[in-house]
Amino acid sequence: MPPKHSSVYLGAKILSGFAALVLLAVWNGNADGRRPEENTQAPNASQTSGISQTDDNIAIKDQYENYAFRWYKNQSREKAKGVALVIHGLNLRPDKMQTIISVLAGSGIDVLRLSLRGHGENYTHHADIDEEKARLEAFKAVSFPLWLNEAYLAYTQARERAAQKKVPLFFVGFSLGGLIGLDLFASQPEVHYDRMILFAPAVKLHSLHYLGRILSPMSRLVIPSMAPDSYLSNKKGTPVAAYNALFEGLKHFEKHVSRRLNVPTLIFIDEDDEFIPAQAFEKLKNDKKLDQWRLYIVKKGAAANRDAFHHHIIDESSTGKAVWQKMMETTIAYLFANRPNE
Repeated sequence: MPPKHSSVYLGAKILSGFAALVLLAVWNGNADGRRPEENTQAPNASQTSGISQTDDNIAIKDQYENYAFRWYKNQSREKAKGVALVIHGLNLRPDKMQTIISVLAGSGIDVLRLSLRGHGENYTHHADIDEEKARLEAFKAVSFPLWLNEAYLAYTQARERAAQKKVPLFFVGFSLGGLIGLDLFASQPEVHYDRMILFAPAVKLHSLHYLGRILSPMSRLVIPSMAPDSYLSNKKGTPVAAYNALFEGLKHFEKHVSRRLNVPTLIFIDEDDEFIPAQAFEKLKNDKKLDQWRLYIVKKGAAANRDAFHHHIIDESSTGKAVWQKMMETTIAYLFANRPNE
């Protein structure tokens, strides 16, 4: 039998899983959210400049400061050397980015972590509703424009602090978070990062995963995840609505990607990544003339957690201690390269 996380194994599981889920949804009449109006369009610049004042969006906006944004101040004894916006991956616990954040903050960077809607504490809190249920319900109603708008609001906060402190603005993103940060940069003229650190950014998927679009009408259907529970924000799985948002994001990014993204960028990727083809980055670099992008191939150590996907390269457990230490040393050196002596 192929290894649990091999492409063959995943392919078979995904195909059989899709077939079973479609049959189950049709049999139970469980294909919620079939309304055509749920097909979203990615926002233009005017749409991302603020949140429209619908009842749902007002509730979301009122809870942003407490639940979506969290600042981590520079922990060095020197004045801040930069500000970084950090965005996590799909159905990943936002606090799984904490190891990266700690390294950034310890190196003199103020960090703003964004928890996307449906992750962590970013859901509508009600005293009479269980938090796991409330989070999953929020996850079932996400869209790419909503996530992009959240990222824009976080970006404006990070940009303001960087301007106040007169320091560079960095972006750090993993998987879906990497895609959202890149798309925000590519599609919004006022957005700019000085340097970027990307961990397996979801700018392209292995062709097999696009089969997930056959479930797009069933937006509230929840697909169980094969990732370890310790990584999951929602242990019951990922709603089709979230995958729809991912596919919409990929489409939007492909439309807007250009040489505008050509700032110093370090991309970490495992060549055996189950979801993101490593070769896609070289092609993107060549096609869009992104000559300031650098690819760092991660070779996981023997001590890496064997239950984690190759896609997970965001902490010591998922890569092995020595590999992770080298990745973080390279990250900090890259962010502060060519920094003038003070």
